[in-house]
Amino acid sequence: MLNDEEMLQLIMKNAEMGCLGISDVKPYASNADLKSALQSQNLEYGHIYHNAYSVLKHRGYSPSKVGKFVSAMASAKTRYEMKNDSSDSHIAEMMIQGNTMGVRKIAQHIRQYNGKNKIVNNLADKLMSTQQANIEEMKSYL
Repeated sequence: MLNDEEMLQLIMKNAEMGCLGISDVKPYASNADLKSALQSQNLEYGHIYHNAYSVLKHRGYSPSKVGKFVSAMASAKTRYEMKNDSSDSHIAEMMIQGNTMGVRKIAQHIRQYNGKNKIVNNLADKLMSTQQANIEEMKSYL
């Protein structure tokens, strides 16, 4: 079972991975609407990240970031994917895959969370609903 600190760390890392993924693909986007959608999604992830970070700090915990190795591997995979196909539809497909992975992970963590803290639950729900909305938004660019 996950406690409040563990859940907040996972929320923060999940949102950070969303920001990293968007930062990696955004330069390749050619459609202005897609770029705008990615920017908006990045801002939403940023809000969730900073909220989780603030709650962790307020409670005296040390927030931890996504590891450099994980971050580097994800960026390398994106560069490889973009080298093969940098079309807007492929970017949308990659974003759908990333958000789907994020939804799957946060859903697992919600089931493992043993706390009843409203703030933590709300952040987890916000992250999941954001990712689900991101998936729907990206479908229009396929």
